[in-house]
Amino acid sequence: MTIDMIVAIIAASIVAYVIANRFRLIAPVLLIAAGVGVAFLPVGEEMHLPSTVVLTIFLPILLYWESLSVSLNRMRRSLRGIILSATVLVAITAALIAIIGALMGLSVGAALLIGACLGPTDATAVSSLGRGINPNGRTVLQAESLLNDGTALVVFAIALQTAQDSSGVTVGLVAKDLLLSFGGGVGVGAVIGAVVTKIGIRVRTITDDPMLATISALATPFLTFFLAEEIGGSGVLAVVTCGIVVSRFAAPHMSLGSRVLGTPFWTILTYILNTILFVMVGVALPGIVAELPLADLVRGLILIPVIYIAMVAGRFIGQHLIIYSIRVLDRRPEQRLRRTNFRGRVVSTVAGFRGAISLAMALSIPVAFDAAAYAERNLIILIVAGVTLLSLLIQGLALPHVVRWANAKPSVGMRTAESIESQETEALAEILSDIVSQIDAIADRTGVDDDAVIAAVRADYERRHRCVSNVDAEEEARVYGGPESTLRLAVIDHLRRRVHDLRFSGRIDDSTASNVNRRLDVETLHINGPIDVE
Repeated sequence: MTIDMIVAIIAASIVAYVIANRFRLIAPVLLIAAGVGVAFLPVGEEMHLPSTVVLTIFLPILLYWESLSVSLNRMRRSLRGIILSATVLVAITAALIAIIGALMGLSVGAALLIGACLGPTDATAVSSLGRGINPNGRTVLQAESLLNDGTALVVFAIALQTAQDSSGVTVGLVAKDLLLSFGGGVGVGAVIGAVVTKIGIRVRTITDDPMLATISALATPFLTFFLAEEIGGSGVLAVVTCGIVVSRFAAPHMSLGSRVLGTPFWTILTYILNTILFVMVGVALPGIVAELPLADLVRGLILIPVIYIAMVAGRFIGQHLIIYSIRVLDRRPEQRLRRTNFRGRVVSTVAGFRGAISLAMALSIPVAFDAAAYAERNLIILIVAGVTLLSLLIQGLALPHVVRWANAKPSVGMRTAESIESQETEALAEILSDIVSQIDAIADRTGVDDDAVIAAVRADYERRHRCVSNVDAEEEARVYGGPESTLRLAVIDHLRRRVHDLRFSGRIDDSTASNVNRRLDVETLHINGPIDVE
């Protein structure tokens, strides 16, 4: 990629984000539009994104960061529904799309490829566009989005085989691929996650150096992805599994510098990769449209809204089938406390955005099979891109209104989740109360005997106890004198350990623990000063 191309992508991205922020529009849609504009510039004729780059570089990084951010405690509370949504729901949606596509004149291979690309929801789109959804609902959607990519890629591999030679696809082969993909992916991810956790706990030369820790973390998704793919497992599921294990067991042992440097690094990196992906899809569209025969172009434009409706309908119908099946099979009283209502299922349907993952899979379809050009590739990309655009545009605009409508009549499951969150607040208040009672003991351990300092710290934490849910560490933190800094840092360490214990006992959620730890990191930085990362 030349300097001209890089400048064109940056300029297009800036224009798209400025317009999106100014008029409160959906950024991915504008990024694709900006890419279309770049395609008509002289530099746009040479720009393209190799399919191998999309699947082997973009996907591991995007999915690893999302898996680090998802709440494992909330996932465990809804694990059965998440797994069914990530497997059965994807299969139902992909099958319905494939049936509609085949009935509309597409080959079976092309219809399956479109179904595979549009089967999974996108975790990044849920994170950015899902504001207003209750925390438990967002976690379920994000977790589903992470896991369903593995299912979709298995369907995608089968669809590629069908597009190349449908006679080689059998029920036994499909079952074997599914087992190897899921088993191998989860197994490799768990092993690599355990190794990374051991390194994080024992090899302090790496974890205590923020720069080295961040570089090592960047290598983790690639190593996990390629090892899983080598044994025939799902690289996507391996990366997601590894990220969840690392988030759960290694993250609490990370140094302050690693957290302070790593979080913004990953946030910016994934933001840039998503931006590039959407822009490059826009760049590719004019060429695809120009190469399509007029008949295929018209057919594609007709298929886009039809397949979009099939996609939304497949998700809506599939959710009801799964939920009512669970209700028939599981009559336990505790299961009733998790139930959603019709409005909640409409929210889940509308929040099922398609995004970068769908586009990445479409772009990764080979140009040729056995040296013969694949004639339907451009049509598939056009349909997937068009449906993704409709998904982001229609559902992105509708979701805030649907969420408000659903919140007017909360389900039993939503009320249960709110009750759990109120218990988290009580747990945090409990440990702050314990901190107040332990101030003298902590002062003794750290050798602080200044009564004024001890009284000041005690008064500070008494105030935090009174307003536990509204603590703003940035306003509270100041640079203190020697003894007070020592005592405050010791109190922060004690508080961090207690939060860690509450998280592992399941009394507070991972996201709650992360929020508290970020506030404590900010306060620690105010006391210790900036971190030297050179």
